[in-house]
Amino acid sequence: MSTHRLSASQFIARPIEEVFDFFSRPENLGRITPASMGFEFLTDDREMRDGLVIRYRIHPLLGIPMTWTTRITGYEPSFRFQDTQLSGPYARWEHTHTFEAVPGGTLVHDDIVYAVPLGPLGDVANRLVVRTELERIFRHRAETIRTVFAPAGAPTGLTVAVAGGTGFVGGGIVTELHRRGHAVRVLSHRGEGARGGLPDAIDLRRADVRSGEGLVEALRGVDALAIALAFRNSPIEAPKKHQTFVEVDAEGTERLIAAAQQAGVKRVVYLSGAGAGPDAKRHWFRAKWRAEEAVRGSGMTWTIIRPTWIFGPRDVSLNRFVGFARRLFSVPMTNNGSQLLAPVFIDDAASLAADSLVAEGAAGQVFELGGPETLKMREIIRTALRVAGLRRPIVPGPTPLIKLIAIPLSWLPTPILSPDAVDFINQPATVDLAPLLKRMPRRLTPLEEGLRTYLAPLSGDASLDFDRPTPATSTALSGPGSAPLHPR
Repeated sequence: MSTHRLSASQFIARPIEEVFDFFSRPENLGRITPASMGFEFLTDDREMRDGLVIRYRIHPLLGIPMTWTTRITGYEPSFRFQDTQLSGPYARWEHTHTFEAVPGGTLVHDDIVYAVPLGPLGDVANRLVVRTELERIFRHRAETIRTVFAPAGAPTGLTVAVAGGTGFVGGGIVTELHRRGHAVRVLSHRGEGARGGLPDAIDLRRADVRSGEGLVEALRGVDALAIALAFRNSPIEAPKKHQTFVEVDAEGTERLIAAAQQAGVKRVVYLSGAGAGPDAKRHWFRAKWRAEEAVRGSGMTWTIIRPTWIFGPRDVSLNRFVGFARRLFSVPMTNNGSQLLAPVFIDDAASLAADSLVAEGAAGQVFELGGPETLKMREIIRTALRVAGLRRPIVPGPTPLIKLIAIPLSWLPTPILSPDAVDFINQPATVDLAPLLKRMPRRLTPLEEGLRTYLAPLSGDASLDFDRPTPATSTALSGPGSAPLHPR
């Protein structure tokens, strides 16, 4: 059985006492763990101290639950602590957290020594799956910490509610609004449990767009509303759980608009999709059109944004192909990759949404939004692999066969594919940017430039190092050809 090591460090522009307090609260472990892992506590005792035993459940693969028990040792407030696995998926796991006060903030160091069970087979699993999964988790963690500690701008006096603000796109909008100094209120049916990477200053309100419960109360006192709804595991629908485009995008938006009217909200921005229309071939585009109609008929000052494929650190689309490359010897594709797309960077989508809440030029407008380049799907994936330093062949598959394979995959506890999702992935998405750039001039981020802010090769086999920032970055990966994780 081989022993492996993973080290990481990240600079946070906050005092050491504040940073240590965040990391030493067990409840924050769930906030910095990818949502796809379904983190849940199994113990109620969370008072941090030497000898504390914490039990929790995660779902690291295909939604299959796994219990993990750790003990806290070496607890020295503001400076260090260690968690050691007592039982769980590893043969050995020792994670040492240390904190160092430096000019301008705190350096957080992580050092993990681990071993995978099953001897030589475990070593193979580490090379093929475990190592890359740990690196993915730490990349997610670094991005989450960046947003948790994101500084707020000078107060503007504007209160903005974001529905869908705990998701990928909505979360990007929340971060941008917070940076601009707006008071931000996020609506979620899970309430405080959905905070994740949102800064503690964000007001989280429990409200459910599927039932309407709590919507009017959550929207009282709000000046503007941004709607960026997405159901869990989108675009893979789960009708039995009421996670569908019709129930969330269409009916959810209708309920939001009715509640906003009752609460006296004056302005609304809706994130739709490129291709929305009353007679669209796909039901998800018809659902988004139905939502658009509710927005247009709201009586509020409105803006509709129809983005193409949005990519960024937390997306589950392009990152899925990168994940395939890190785990497999090839990258499977659901067709020949010839469909044309104009991928748009999350920061650009968030910036336009924030601008549209205040700019007169956005009032009553429908803006198509994409990146500055129109590329084939295969070219987009190839660019992402090159930026990530991965060399893998892209293997196309016949769509009918992929859809047949997707049927049993849609029955998993957390489905990884469905026949409809194959159609969703295969659809082209191009836009006309001229109306947007005429009324709301802006620079749009090229694909490779956006990818380089969060996909970067690692230096060596055993180092994942989130370094201190240069003046233009908040976190960065070390190594040849490294780039900022997510500059601001």
